Amino acid sequence: MRLGFWQRTAVLAAVAMVSLTGISWFVLHDVIGGDWIDTTQLLLTLHGVSAYALLVAIGSLLPLHVRAGWLRRRNILTGITVTAIMAILSVTALMLYYGGEETQSAAKWVHLAFGFGCVILFPAHAFLRAKSDTPTPSIRR
Repeated sequence: MRLGFWQRTAVLAAVAMVSLTGISWFVLHDVIGGDWIDTTQLLLTLHGVSAYALLVAIGSLLPLHVRAGWLRRRNILTGITVTAIMAILSVTALMLYYGGEETQSAAKWVHLAFGFGCVILFPAHAFLRAKSDTPTPSIRR
């Protein structure tokens, strides 16, 4: 099922913002290091706000898009994987924010791994969807 313009725009904008802020934070905080405290704090804030927007956008997909895909048996594997990864990212984000020091390190690396996976998976799911919606030419005899 194709998404409407506003729903597609909201999902893509939220995915782009979450991805860009998450990757930027990782690079500045863990790869480059140094004194980026103000920048990394801003990135984490933008990441959290855009993640909430993404969860709302994903929630709006459940009643129609996800249900229609499930009933039509289209993109089941990538759809289930996207849904599961979003759940894992949500739980690990809560662990990062509310968890104790003993859980935060593990939650960080799980969150990063699944977050990077999602950067690849979202476009793959959308591409497969677009490809399966393309009508195939019929052969006339």
